[in-house]
Amino acid sequence: MNLRFADYRRLSFLGIVVVGAALLATIFLPDSMGLVWNVYDYKALDTVYRLAVKSGHGPQPSFSPQLIYLDITDSSYDSFGSNVLDRRDMAKINLALKELSPQAVAYDIIFARPTSVQADASFSDSLRQLGSVYLPVGFALDDAPHRFKWHQDQAFTLLAQKYLATVEQDGEGRPMHAVRVLRQYEDFAAAAFGSGDISALADSDSVYRHCLMVVKVDQKFSPSLSLAMYLDWAGVEFEDIRVEWGKRIIIPAGKNSFLERDVIIPIDRQGRAYVPFVAPRGNDFQQMAVHELLRHMEDEHIRGNLLDLFEGNFVFISDVAAGSSDRGDTPLETGAHLVNIHASMLNSLLTSTFYSAWSCRQLAVLTGAMYLLLLVASFAKHSWPLYLAAAVVVASLLGLSWWEFIHFRLLPLVSILALVGTFFIIQVVILQMNSRRERAFIRSTFARYVPEKVVHELLAKPEMIELGGEERIVSVLFSDLADFTTISEKMAASDLVSLLNDYLTEMTDIILQHGGIIDKFLGDAIMAEYGIPLENSKHADLAVGTALHMQQRLVELREEWQKRNLPALKCRVGINTGRMIVGNIGSHAVLDYTVIGDAVNLASRLEGVNKLYGTSILISEFTHAHLTPGLFATRALDVIKVKGKSQSVKVYEVYGHTSDQRTADEERFFRLYDEGFSAYLQQNIDRAQRRFSQALELQPQDQAAQLMLRRCEQFDIQSENENWDGSITLQTK
Repeated sequence: MNLRFADYRRLSFLGIVVVGAALLATIFLPDSMGLVWNVYDYKALDTVYRLAVKSGHGPQPSFSPQLIYLDITDSSYDSFGSNVLDRRDMAKINLALKELSPQAVAYDIIFARPTSVQADASFSDSLRQLGSVYLPVGFALDDAPHRFKWHQDQAFTLLAQKYLATVEQDGEGRPMHAVRVLRQYEDFAAAAFGSGDISALADSDSVYRHCLMVVKVDQKFSPSLSLAMYLDWAGVEFEDIRVEWGKRIIIPAGKNSFLERDVIIPIDRQGRAYVPFVAPRGNDFQQMAVHELLRHMEDEHIRGNLLDLFEGNFVFISDVAAGSSDRGDTPLETGAHLVNIHASMLNSLLTSTFYSAWSCRQLAVLTGAMYLLLLVASFAKHSWPLYLAAAVVVASLLGLSWWEFIHFRLLPLVSILALVGTFFIIQVVILQMNSRRERAFIRSTFARYVPEKVVHELLAKPEMIELGGEERIVSVLFSDLADFTTISEKMAASDLVSLLNDYLTEMTDIILQHGGIIDKFLGDAIMAEYGIPLENSKHADLAVGTALHMQQRLVELREEWQKRNLPALKCRVGINTGRMIVGNIGSHAVLDYTVIGDAVNLASRLEGVNKLYGTSILISEFTHAHLTPGLFATRALDVIKVKGKSQSVKVYEVYGHTSDQRTADEERFFRLYDEGFSAYLQQNIDRAQRRFSQALELQPQDQAAQLMLRRCEQFDIQSENENWDGSITLQTK
């Protein structure tokens, strides 16, 4: 049926789907971390983070071993009587810690230049005596590949030989590249037990939420300070880890390690891990000022308590005095000391507590599910289900974000809400535009082509019709007049048009009466479908019932035409059932609500195949399988392959209803043909010939029996292969 106006429901569906697909595709873009995981997603997570920590659902501190902040405060400077760190004072701290046997001590300070010879020597000696001291480096970083700037001294030699390694990698990443380094004075670097990177990169809103776990230095990598400390504690070599960019870092539980199982650190494509801050500073880990440590060490009664606090634990020494530049905002506090990042990451490693972000696939599935919910709701008769669905989506996403966060999974709430919100707005706008025209559209589209009761039902329930392309199992009927070209050449044009109009009017009424829709008229041919636009499981019965009614009505019409000296018209009908594409096809100006696909083509071919067998109604095995058993009288006629197709199809003639009265000879004829055809398919050619011959004695003019008898006479069993299915390949369309 041709539509000479815009199909608004099609535009609604396709518009929403296209925009939805485009928005969903952004999740899979290579740089989607900037599109989906944006600053607003993280700010929303910051709020959830603070609520989670406040309610006791945040990360928990490690109790064995513990972490301790050893702070250089303003009071420490006052106690030392200096405005700068005297390395002799730092040496006293190291020697005091030596007596307390910590697991490891990490300085969040870089001693880049020498001072006095005596002070530096004292500090170097204390580092050696303490033993498990980590002196970090700070890399200047670039997100583009960059050649590292090397210098000739012992600190750089140690960096290259001791602290860099080649690690196993997988996937495409965007690691941060070291350009240059702020390193420890070479005497201190030589005295230290270990090292790691303390570079801190804030997000675009200047909030520190991530820790770079690995940094690329030329062709090798350097670990972060927290990772280096954990690997040494666990007995795992840095070069044994595996980096899967955008997914995880795997720390293997090898034979020489103390790990019971692999430790998995979720990372992004830059190698960053989301930092699991336990709480604002002061509520996360134990802390003490360095001058208090030295004072307490002089009191023998308190020293035992210090041993309980420090023995076997990790100590972070940092300068937290006023004016320290090593500060920044974190999700939990403003102006936090950045040593918190390294301490929190070490704590997460010790407790195997990490936040993992939803993958692109998971985000697409979630967003797609929300989108489908809104899409389904938008096709309801009233608008309130759409608004209800939107409220459910928002509430569900808020609840899901909280649930996921307290289970250490990160959901980009704002991006998902933005995507789903965009879907919702598009649906509302388009559907509002569409609702004004929908009823008029349905009436003007279908009133002339479908039964009136179907039109009323569509108007009452417009959501039942799908005007976009979709796959449906449908029955298609093709009818055509036999020898119409010859007839038309012998008639005056006015008489021919009158006769054709009478015929088409009668046939149209029959099709509509049986619940079919008129797809198109092709001259004297008719194409009709059953099972659309409203679904009907009896579509095959309706199509075959239509064909029988058409033939019965033609018998009556031929008597009337004969009285008017008009030619007796006969029509052939082909019916097929199958999966087809149903929808509007054409341009914006003229659309055709129709069906397309191989199943449609087969129906058209079957109409023409009637000529070969002298039949009036021919159906495929697919239609036959959908018929109500015992309703129609059919005979399995043949197995054919239509031109251009390799698949064979069994075809059936429909010769009436099973309730019709037939003579004994007619019943015997059909039984003999069935027996002959079955024998033929079993390659029992002798039996087939006998049965077809006996059938022809009852109905000598039956073309199908004549054809099958000739094929039996020409059958050469030696020339047939094992894949023979009894089919005949038709050479014409």
